[in-house]
Amino acid sequence: MVKFRSLHKLESLSESYSNDLIRYSPKISKLFGHQVSLMEILAHECKKLNRLGYCDYELAYVSFVIVERLCLQYSKVASKEISVYANDIKQVIGRKKAEIDKIKETIKSNCTISNNGGNELSDPLIQRFNQLASVSNDDFPTLSDTSSTIKIEDFKYSELIGVESVDKLLSSGPIDKGKILFVDYRSRKEFEDSHISCNDIVNIPPDLIESIIQQDVNVLDTSLEEKLKILLPAEQYKRFINRQTYEMIILYDSNYGPSGRNPDRFQALRNSLINGTNNGITIRSPFSWLIDLLMYKNKYLSSKLSVYPCILAGGFSNWIKVLGSSRVSRSLQYNLQKPEKSLGKGTLMNNLPKQSNTNVIGFNNKTNSAYLKNFGEYLSTAKLSSPQQKKDYITNESLVSANRSSLRNHNQKEESNSHTPTQVSTNTVNQQQRDPRSRRPSLKWINSEGRNSHSYTPPKKVSSPITTKTEHSNPVRFLEQYTTGLTNLGNSCYMNCIIQSLGATPQLTNFFFPEIGNSDISSTSSFMSYRQHINVNNSLGSKGILTTNFVTLLMNMFSNEGGYFTPSEFKRIAGSLSPGRQFSTTDQQDCIEFLTFLLDTLHEDLNQMHIVDPNEKRAILELTPEQERIREILPVRLASTIEWERYLKLNFSIIVDYFQGQYLSQLKCLECGTTSTTYNAFSILSVPIPEKLGSFKNISLYDCIEEFVTLELLDDDNKWFCSKCKRSTKSTKKISITRLPQVLIIHFKRFKVSPNGQFKKLDTFIDYPVKKELDLTAYWPDVGTYISDTNSQRLSTEEELQVLTTLPTRNQVPPFRYKLFAVANHFGNLTSGHYTAYVYKDKSSSKTKNWCYFDDTKVTFDCKESQVLNKNAYCLFYQRS
Repeated sequence: MVKFRSLHKLESLSESYSNDLIRYSPKISKLFGHQVSLMEILAHECKKLNRLGYCDYELAYVSFVIVERLCLQYSKVASKEISVYANDIKQVIGRKKAEIDKIKETIKSNCTISNNGGNELSDPLIQRFNQLASVSNDDFPTLSDTSSTIKIEDFKYSELIGVESVDKLLSSGPIDKGKILFVDYRSRKEFEDSHISCNDIVNIPPDLIESIIQQDVNVLDTSLEEKLKILLPAEQYKRFINRQTYEMIILYDSNYGPSGRNPDRFQALRNSLINGTNNGITIRSPFSWLIDLLMYKNKYLSSKLSVYPCILAGGFSNWIKVLGSSRVSRSLQYNLQKPEKSLGKGTLMNNLPKQSNTNVIGFNNKTNSAYLKNFGEYLSTAKLSSPQQKKDYITNESLVSANRSSLRNHNQKEESNSHTPTQVSTNTVNQQQRDPRSRRPSLKWINSEGRNSHSYTPPKKVSSPITTKTEHSNPVRFLEQYTTGLTNLGNSCYMNCIIQSLGATPQLTNFFFPEIGNSDISSTSSFMSYRQHINVNNSLGSKGILTTNFVTLLMNMFSNEGGYFTPSEFKRIAGSLSPGRQFSTTDQQDCIEFLTFLLDTLHEDLNQMHIVDPNEKRAILELTPEQERIREILPVRLASTIEWERYLKLNFSIIVDYFQGQYLSQLKCLECGTTSTTYNAFSILSVPIPEKLGSFKNISLYDCIEEFVTLELLDDDNKWFCSKCKRSTKSTKKISITRLPQVLIIHFKRFKVSPNGQFKKLDTFIDYPVKKELDLTAYWPDVGTYISDTNSQRLSTEEELQVLTTLPTRNQVPPFRYKLFAVANHFGNLTSGHYTAYVYKDKSSSKTKNWCYFDDTKVTFDCKESQVLNKNAYCLFYQRS
């Protein structure tokens, strides 16, 4: 049976903390605020007591006593208004008398100090001795006595649990398996990067909970089950479905709660009240919605949790700080900044032949035919069996319906009247060197079977004549000429600079506005065609809302060409959909975080792949150790292509097609030579800034990219857990770019943590191509490339090419040369600064625009290239030339 502190000890704690609150909060108004917070805590615990039959008795009683003591403080103030308020508080507390009496009785009956026949101890010497002998002021069982054991039941009545307590629970052997469920309440990217190492864990992204609650405040836990069935791997989903069978649920995010080995929850509450934070007030934790959904909003009684969840104090960061990296499960892209997707799992190697000779995947005259047959089966999971199957699979019936046939007829009619020459095949170098701004994305998806196929086919058509006398008679030119400022809505410059840059991306604007000129800006028919690609059932739950509002924003910018527009509605929508409503405030934000959010949400809104069957999803995501071993010995070009086709089975949108590339990350154990490689998609290439000795040394963009792909030694706390050595070993990490996108976004990592733990900004001037092309051809691995020189099991170039001919090229044909078209600049530091943008605009008949400088509503034309190349550059936008 769990033992509580005595009422006397709890009252002593309450008196001490009451005095602290009075000392550090001299204003009566602040004390009122503390009382309201404590009364909310008391009401929360009384609700638990009434609905669950138990609560955090100690916290409830301490909150009650402090509220009463603060009321006594008001009597010292000669104010009738304050006296009335104090009486109101007493009345509210009085309504909780039944619950408070029950709380006091429970504490008395289960006290750690004997009550001598029901009377509180009166001997001060005995009280002092018992205080020394009992548990410390923290709310967790004492762990200093290694002979003592702790049980799950010890934490039933507390909503916070310390890292050291969890560690001891897990170290007690079989108590972990099937009894404790961890819920990682972070984004999927963070979870895949690293998480607590344990037997039973489930990742629930917080933005998923927010989207569910926003859709329906009366939502039930079955709605969450339906979402997670799509999102989670099968094993995780099985654990979540059986959540009520676990004896303990531990929630954690990145850093919520007091830090330290076993923090005192009362001290944390005191500090939170004094400092005005929520870190020690669990009723204001980020888990509130999730807990409420799992505990009280159950469609079936059988799905209700058997116990109220605990929150891991200090979150994942505190876990690492206290226990180190040895208690962390890391994915292979660990330490990379914000990789867009993890492709570490999948099922592409099921049918590779297993041979006993050293040339495991080699071809020879005797086995060539059989190998090709098996290898074709092995590749089949990366492709759909027929064009018709793919067409049916990506159809969004709720949006396409009757529009498809009319749209197809419309396209065919215009193609027959086209005067443009037939396009060159996409596997020629000339096609890759053509100006992407002249390419117009089609509204239909293309078969991915052929080697020469694209994800989109540029239609061979010209727009209908625009009957207008304005200078923007050419629709394509208008999209590349418009200049509209954006109002700063209070530190929203981070948003404005990104909108200006993306709004100048022709691949994006031509997709949303396949036919638009200045004369038909208000015509919905000119921009409604993109709606057939909206996935209303996407994993983010955004239902296409952000995309439709982004298109509306661009339309308003077109309509106000030459002036400025106030994007208040778009900011409101983006803020409401952002994780934790991050962008809903007027706080300063990082434009890269906003860009990441915008691209991710646009992708999910337009994602044509929506796999519901968890078994099919699992088949795509997971590889067996043997299959991973086979992937390790494949040449980079082939492995990269296969991994990309796997990735497209879950991610297929215009964002992927134009903005996303891929890099590999290989870890290598320096003791046994074992390697492990993953292929990761990216939308933004975040490159470090090398700190060369001597300020006179010039830093170029190429230097930053070289730093990105430089071999890194992993030692000390960063050691990799080698599956062969069965321990963390000194290792190396090698990153290589494996696929390059049509639109390349490069972010300079200007902010770094100094040795004293503070962020500092690197104001290093970086020389990047403005007029000249950025040539990245040398970074693209051609046929015959292997990441490891020690790999003896190799395909010949001819054999690799033979397999590659069965897979789509998807724009991966050298050379890879890029032209700059936008630069986002940052002035200031991490907490205080300003964003602007340089954007290239085509010349018009009335103005020579060229490079334009967008500073919120102010637009400056015809800037010099020497101005565009500046030390404040933070994010570069290139498009393939």
